[in-house]
Amino acid sequence: MFVKRNKIVEQISEIPITLGDISENIFGGIITQNGLLHRLALPEEGGSDSYYLCEGLCRPVFIEPEIVYPYVSGAFSEKFAFRPSPYCFMLPYELSAAEGKKEYNVIPPEELKTRFPMAYGRILEFKRKFRHDTSPLKSADYSIKGGKFLEYFNTPKIIATEGYHLQAAYDAVGNHVFENGCGIVLKDPGRYAYVTAVLNSSIARLFPSVCKSKMAYSSYTAPAVIKRFPIVYPDNRLTEDLIDTISSYLAFLNKEKYARDYGVPDWLRELTVFYEQISNLLVLDTYFINDLDPGLLNALEENIHPYAGDMNSEDSGSILSALYYIKHQILESSSSKKYKLNLGFPEILNFSLSNEKF
Repeated sequence: MFVKRNKIVEQISEIPITLGDISENIFGGIITQNGLLHRLALPEEGGSDSYYLCEGLCRPVFIEPEIVYPYVSGAFSEKFAFRPSPYCFMLPYELSAAEGKKEYNVIPPEELKTRFPMAYGRILEFKRKFRHDTSPLKSADYSIKGGKFLEYFNTPKIIATEGYHLQAAYDAVGNHVFENGCGIVLKDPGRYAYVTAVLNSSIARLFPSVCKSKMAYSSYTAPAVIKRFPIVYPDNRLTEDLIDTISSYLAFLNKEKYARDYGVPDWLRELTVFYEQISNLLVLDTYFINDLDPGLLNALEENIHPYAGDMNSEDSGSILSALYYIKHQILESSSSKKYKLNLGFPEILNFSLSNEKF
């Protein structure tokens, strides 16, 4: 007998701890509609100091790369990792640590002219040509809205955006500029991998139903809404360690997928799905039953460990081979049994892992 979807939504709604409770801050991205601050596209020749405006300007625009940062939108942020975006964003701000408080402040025009003359010249030129304004350049001309974003710029965070479903990627450096979506800075940095996995799990598919009354005029990545996302931590450290490690696998695998120019091979897609489903299974088990089949849990514990080398290594082939071997060992250790959450959950939450499928 199937558990009704509404019953599951009700159960999730009763979880007392929320993402807002465990976060230092949740905030929206910047507003990038200032006409003098465009997204920039890297030139095809790959020059380090030449950028093209993404709005279709054909001639090159030269600008100092020190104040240009990677850009993320819903199209380039997916599960666990960012797609390589051709866009960057000019951010003429700098860190100020006055009175022990980290703040990012707009660089004044005269200082911008001295330190970043190419950026100064571009902004002034566009002000005169497109705004038909010949007055001296002011900081307000190229300032942006999004104070919370700047407060946590260059701080590790989760960036959650809306795709087909809610999707979350961990920004370890914290220097991605984003507009649509929200940034999540946790109180406990050790929880980033787990929370990222939860936001990418099947729980997120039910989240809009959980906060339906709050979503009449906003998206589910609006800070006020996503603060209500329910969070449950595993009862044992083993499960959380497994999820953390699998998250590192998935970040690597998704980067590999996005780096391939000529399509993703089936084996890489299947490998990614395999680890996504294991992560999803562990999260659902944490939220609902805490009764994972001991045989599968033992197989995961024996085989899933942090990669001994550097996951960012250029030798991606050896890492892929290792992850493929781990998958094979899990299936071998699990024999030919079929493990699943057999609680009659709706299809939106159902998970199965079998040798036949993989």
